[in-house]
Amino acid sequence: MEVKIYNKKAFTLVEMVVSMLIIAFIAGYAWKLYSNSGETMRHTVSQSQIQADIRGFLDNLEAEMMTCYSFDTIDTDKKMFSFYCFTYSKQPLDNILYDGSNIKSTGPDSDASIKVKKIEYSWENGIVTKKRTPGWLYFLQNPMKFEASTSNAFDATDKAMTKEELRDISEFEVKGYSQELGGNPEDKGLKITQLKPEDSYKAAFIVLRLHTHKDEGAKRRDEEIDIVNKFYSTIRVANLTNLGYFSTTDRDGRY
Repeated sequence: MEVKIYNKKAFTLVEMVVSMLIIAFIAGYAWKLYSNSGETMRHTVSQSQIQADIRGFLDNLEAEMMTCYSFDTIDTDKKMFSFYCFTYSKQPLDNILYDGSNIKSTGPDSDASIKVKKIEYSWENGIVTKKRTPGWLYFLQNPMKFEASTSNAFDATDKAMTKEELRDISEFEVKGYSQELGGNPEDKGLKITQLKPEDSYKAAFIVLRLHTHKDEGAKRRDEEIDIVNKFYSTIRVANLTNLGYFSTTDRDGRY
């Protein structure tokens, strides 16, 4: 009887262990790549959203500065600032500035007023809040007086409202500055002075710093943006830098 013996080859225990270690290493590395790519995508999307929110906020503030008649309060310590914006009015200019044939005088009893909306931005607990109040500004009084109004004279875009503008803001710094021509008329240099809160009405521009910081925990990257912008009151700067080209009546009595 003939017996055939077949030589069957198989993995040894050592080979199996080594193979399993290699497979585990490759699978772990692949998972790490997948996890990192997911975190990168999440971070990029979140960072882009924060940038879009801040850009929208700054664009809106810049548009408001285009109609900013005067700053009301700029308080660095309280982290807030407010200003008056022109709004559409059917009130003729002659009725604002003149009483019959006589120009309206300055003083605490002046009844000359213009239609405005008061805009206030403030920061507290990481949230930037915007408050809008329509009303009338008695601009020939010294100091100017603002009187809130709820009349139908204001349309929907000027109605009173309060809303949250930004979240996750760790730093909100604002400073007000006056700007004037230095020296004599031949001197083209500008004199810039940082203002105290009580002198906010003299401000030509503000410098605003926004620092966002969103803590995502130990295993995720935080979202963080630090941006500084300068915002000019277009009307105030036009008067200051183009002397003789604009005629204004204000609480200082000049015309």
